[in-house]
Amino acid sequence: MTLTSKTLRKAIVDRALAGQPTSPLCPHARECGGCAFQDRAYADQVAAKAAVLRELYASSGIRVDGFVVVPSPNPFAYRTRMDYVATKGRFGLRARGKFNYIIELTTCHLIPPAAFAAAQAVWRRAGELGLPDYDIRAHTGFLRYVVVRRNLNDELLIAAVTAAGGDEATMAALAETALAQPGVTGFHWLVNDTLTDLSFGEPRRHWGAAELAMRIGEMVCFVGPNTFFQNNVYLADRLIGDAVEAAAVEPTMRVADLYGGVGAIGLHLARRAASVDCVEAVADSVTLAQRNAIANGVANLNPICADTLEYLRAQPAGSLPVIVADPPRTGLGPQVCQELLRIGPQRIVYVSCNPLTQVADLQILTVSYRVIGLRGYDMFPHTPHVEAIAVLERAA
Repeated sequence: MTLTSKTLRKAIVDRALAGQPTSPLCPHARECGGCAFQDRAYADQVAAKAAVLRELYASSGIRVDGFVVVPSPNPFAYRTRMDYVATKGRFGLRARGKFNYIIELTTCHLIPPAAFAAAQAVWRRAGELGLPDYDIRAHTGFLRYVVVRRNLNDELLIAAVTAAGGDEATMAALAETALAQPGVTGFHWLVNDTLTDLSFGEPRRHWGAAELAMRIGEMVCFVGPNTFFQNNVYLADRLIGDAVEAAAVEPTMRVADLYGGVGAIGLHLARRAASVDCVEAVADSVTLAQRNAIANGVANLNPICADTLEYLRAQPAGSLPVIVADPPRTGLGPQVCQELLRIGPQRIVYVSCNPLTQVADLQILTVSYRVIGLRGYDMFPHTPHVEAIAVLERAA
């Protein structure tokens, strides 16, 4: 099976849409880009992802015996983060396949109703304060996104992502409205003054709490408005727990957690290892990883702000018996894979949010490794996205 990201998504969507129809909760489910097949039975969605991934792995020469996709315990209200677009008097998400068209939402079932209502209240108040929506075509206006993050306790951190300009007094008034919403603990003003359409920005100021506490397994991880965190509040524990178990770390080991973010995986590894290098290129995430280590009483996590490739190039062969990696959608890439082959850890646990790049990397790594475990995780119900963990062991 030769696929691109687009054709992989289409294969999953087509397979899912062949499943049992069901009544979607959202009236916009068939047109909104937030959901591709909310109108199909959830079990059929999961089965579609498993079937397409089995074909992908098998066609690439990777064993798939017993491969399954773990379903989300709840396919609704699962997101830990949602980025709502504000443009031309509309508040919602982009239409499926129409980047410049926004589906105006009055509710969204990907997060709890109170979280959506809080974000919408901020957008409405911005209009009352004379803060115009941003026009992505004309590059005019001010308010680009309202971002809401939530944890299992339904505490919320909200961010307004704006273009340049604005004044602090008006934003303080907007913050007052945000903090008055049920569950909201903090409000951030982020500035994206580029032409690039991003729901992240440079922090200008915050009101209330600066971070949100996310419970993951036996740890609490603080996250900010710009930092990455697994986006399924119900399945993140299972994903991270399985990755840590698969690492089979022993108390004498020095371990590397690559693309470690705020330390969610590394902190759990540290409870089992002699030391863990948590390697992350984003400085804000490294700062939070340091804070999270202190908050959880973990003294043997070493947050390192570095590019993964440069970090690996500095490690002697045989110096790391176990490596866990959770790269972005671009995957590890040939250079990082070659460094892993040179260092030669006994075990590699590869957490991936893009099966295509994972497969490409596995085809390089299996020169010296055997895939001894492979499992999918439906972190994004109603979408074609799926995560997977591959466990590799060095061949004798």
